[in-house]
Amino acid sequence: MKDPVCGMTVEPAKAAATSEYQGQTYYFCSAGCKAKFDANPTQYVK
Repeated sequence: MKDPVCGMTVEPAKAAATSEYQGQTYYFCSAGCKAKFDANPTQYVK
């Protein structure tokens, strides 16, 4: 999976954080990327 914020490849089992948005799970390399996503998910979802 790709971190939608920074584009880094993230293994779901080893993701630092996850978020649910519109029924889909997003995986993040760090809590910082998750915080950016959670603040404005529409900016990162294409």
